[in-house]
Amino acid sequence: MATDKDQTYYSACPVCSSTYKPWRSKQVGDHQYRMDLCQGCGYCFVNPRPSLEFLMDYYATFGHGDAEIAQEQPTLESVQERERLFPNSTVDAKCLVKTIRSLLNRSTGAQRISNRFLDVGCGYGFFSREAQRAGFEVQALELAQIERQIAHRMTGLDPTASSFEEYVCEPTSLGVVLMSQILEHVLDVNLWVDKARGLLEPGGILAIALPNYGSITRRLLQERDPFVCPPTHLNFFSPRSLSSLLRKHGFEVEKIEWVSRLPKSTFEKRCPGFAKPILPLVHLGTGLALQGVDWSRLGMVIRVYGRKKS
Repeated sequence: MATDKDQTYYSACPVCSSTYKPWRSKQVGDHQYRMDLCQGCGYCFVNPRPSLEFLMDYYATFGHGDAEIAQEQPTLESVQERERLFPNSTVDAKCLVKTIRSLLNRSTGAQRISNRFLDVGCGYGFFSREAQRAGFEVQALELAQIERQIAHRMTGLDPTASSFEEYVCEPTSLGVVLMSQILEHVLDVNLWVDKARGLLEPGGILAIALPNYGSITRRLLQERDPFVCPPTHLNFFSPRSLSSLLRKHGFEVEKIEWVSRLPKSTFEKRCPGFAKPILPLVHLGTGLALQGVDWSRLGMVIRVYGRKKS
C-alpha cells in the first residue's frame, strides 16, 4: 500500500493480498473512480482510495446518496411514514436481531455471552430499537446529527457522535457488534473488522449487512448497478470476499442470508392507469421472483454473521 497526501493506493488486495485486475471506472461529478477486482477472493474496491478529508467534504455537499431523503429534512414522523409505506428497515431489523439471538443461544458449553450490543452507524434507530426489544443492552454510534436526533426519539438512547475508528470501549466487553449498511462506506475495512474483534468477547457475534456484489442485478447492470456508487460506496463485497475478510481477523462464519426487496412504489409510479387493476398480481409475481433470486444466492443484500473464535 502506498500513500500520498490525497489518496491511498493498494498494490495488492487488502483482504487476501492476491493480485487484482481493473474492473470498471465510473465518472461522478468531476472525478473518475477506478474499481479493481481481486483475482483471489473476489473483493472489488475503489483504488486509489480518496482521502478522508475529501470524503467529509463530499458527504457535506451530497449526503450519503439518498437525495430524496436529504431534501425533505427528515423528521421522526416522516421517517415513520416512509417505513409504513415500505417497512424495509423494520423487517430487516426483526430478522437480523432474531438471527443474532439464535446464534448467541447456540453458544457452546456453559459459556454465557455478554448482552451488550453495539450498533455502529445506527441511522434512524430501527435496528437499535429491535435489539432493545429483544432484551439487549444497546449502545449506538452515529455521526449525522439529524439521524442521532431521530434515533433518540425512537429509542430513548443518546447515540454517540463518534466514528468507529475513534470509539473507545473496554476490550472484550461486547456480545454483539452490528454493522448494517456501513462497511461498504469505510476507507479501511481491515481496521474495522479487527477493531470489532478486539471489542467482542470470545464467542461474540459480528453481524454485517451490505449490498451483494454477487447479486443478479450487479451481474446484469455491472457498474450501472445503483449500489456501485463511488465515492459513497468504496467496497463491494460478495459472500466469498466478506467471509475471507472475517476469517482473516479471527471469525468463524456462522450464517449467510440473502435478501431482496423492492417497494411497491417501484411499479406503481411507472404503471399506466389502464394497468393498475393488475398491480396486485404484479406485486405477487415480483415477490415470488425475488424469493427465487434469494434462494439462488443472488440476492441484492447479504447478511453475514461471524463468531469470534475462542
